[in-house]
Amino acid sequence: MLGEAPPRYGETVFENSGVRLWTTGDNIGILSFKSKMHVIGDDVLDGVLEALHIAERQFSGLVLWQTEAPFSAGANLAQAVPVVLAGGFDALETTVAKFQHTTAALRYSAIPVVAAAQGLALGGGCEFLMHCDRVVAALESYIGLVEVGVGLIPAGGGCKEFALRAMNEAKGGDLLPFLRPYFEAMAMAKVSRSAEEAQQLGHLKSSDVIVFNASELLHVAKAQIRALAETGYRPPQPRQIRVAGRTGIAACQMALVNMRDGGFISEHDYQIGLRIAQALCGGEVDANTLVDEDWLLGLERRGFVELAKTPLTQARIQQMLTTGKPLRN
Repeated sequence: MLGEAPPRYGETVFENSGVRLWTTGDNIGILSFKSKMHVIGDDVLDGVLEALHIAERQFSGLVLWQTEAPFSAGANLAQAVPVVLAGGFDALETTVAKFQHTTAALRYSAIPVVAAAQGLALGGGCEFLMHCDRVVAALESYIGLVEVGVGLIPAGGGCKEFALRAMNEAKGGDLLPFLRPYFEAMAMAKVSRSAEEAQQLGHLKSSDVIVFNASELLHVAKAQIRALAETGYRPPQPRQIRVAGRTGIAACQMALVNMRDGGFISEHDYQIGLRIAQALCGGEVDANTLVDEDWLLGLERRGFVELAKTPLTQARIQQMLTTGKPLRN
């Protein structure tokens, strides 16, 4: 029936208005979101943080799995609009910082965290995937960082994560060839048409698992948890990230100028792309400077809030909420 609540499985361990943590008695916690389209608002962020604390004490690992698709349509825009329109930008920055704190908690949890994804994983939903130890994705998964559609930049660690992946792939060499496709993916809001394409775009890692039968997602995700736990899981440690700095920003800016002058993007798209480049390349520092994660997260946060203050971005957010369609302005 339309509007019927999704089925409830297992035994509830913790629940708030945004999430439910439950188990089937096999020493693995399962976390499901309760929000419409599984959007991520304050209640979900609070719930994820609390569920992680509980899971670290009670379980060998945690699976993020929705009882029905999608995985997550991203951040809760409806919650942000009144804050933005009222000029509450300090409160907005605090919320973005909490989002970043939550994705970092997923990454550095004392137990393995595996996401089991199907359907849409957009914006903040994609950033959640990018911070898990592993993702098990149904082939029919549509994954991407789409924030530019509402006039914003990825600010839940997405830019930072792509900077880290580019550094790992460059193996000490030139960063730019590895940063360029990540920049394009964010600046053009590319969404994969399958989990395999998500690996090509970099939203999923080559070590992430793709399953053809979505009904096997939870089973395979639990098997990944057991494999990680049985090999003596140790959480990763924060690393210094080598960035492209102002050289990288200039290269991205050149591409943006060509697209703007060719009529492919608007002036506001250009401004958004520039802030993505700054967050991805580590800001106005020398090429190959080592920065910590907090430095990159600070650039994400500032770029996000600066854009939220502009009337053009506010118009994009309003249009998306009203019609569900992006505004090109």
